[in-house]
Amino acid sequence: MANICSYSMGNFDFAYAIDKERPERLDERHCHDTYEILYVLSGSGRFVVEGTSFAIKPGTLIIIRPFEYHSMQLNPDSVYERYVIHFADVHMVDDAKNLLKTILSDAEGSGKLYTAPSLSSNILPVFERFDMAGSLPVNEKIIYVKTLLSEMMVFLSISGGEQISINEAELGARVIRYLNENIYRNISLDTLARRFFVSKYYLCRAFKKHNGVSVHGYVNHKRVLYAKQLIEQGETASGAAYKVGFGDYSAFYRAYVKIIGKSPTA
Repeated sequence: MANICSYSMGNFDFAYAIDKERPERLDERHCHDTYEILYVLSGSGRFVVEGTSFAIKPGTLIIIRPFEYHSMQLNPDSVYERYVIHFADVHMVDDAKNLLKTILSDAEGSGKLYTAPSLSSNILPVFERFDMAGSLPVNEKIIYVKTLLSEMMVFLSISGGEQISINEAELGARVIRYLNENIYRNISLDTLARRFFVSKYYLCRAFKKHNGVSVHGYVNHKRVLYAKQLIEQGETASGAAYKVGFGDYSAFYRAYVKIIGKSPTA
């Protein structure tokens, strides 16, 4: 059974839950488009973020970036009690937003992990005040929640944590999945680096190490093959080029000849 207190305000959601038994939903790998801060009050097991697994126990706090896949794997018979906050950075004041970016920017990774000894003793009272905010009128709630988020960022900033690192193999696999799902779109290295919260250098190295080809080479090869298929189905060469994501026909022509060995109209 779970006792959950929650409220929603735009893209900001807060929930407090006590799980008396191991709920199967915790094992489901999922992601969302908001940040998540999870604080474990009781229970033990393992938490998995983008393929990286680590132990959790009472006093563990985790910050997860948007779009990071994660899941909870509780130990059998473990009583799980937590605070969890989901929020978008647009609901933070600028100073708090900058603090959050600083907290998460000290290494390549997908989040941050704090253990009980490293956390400020002021963290838990902040979570308790989030719970109280649910009873306020909407306008007052918005102001108070922004204040509490700022307070949370201050205490996390002065606490010592460790970055949750994305291993290169997992990053390479994630990027290739994303490229396949968005192969027709205009995707730059800058876009990919921002999407996966890593530097362009780290992303390119991880991708080539995992897939044996550069990002640029992979995208061009896939697009040319898709274009070839369209041409064989009756599409014009220029039409096929633009449909598969080439913004410049001369670039498409060069790539096509290099990969296929003949011109698109041959």
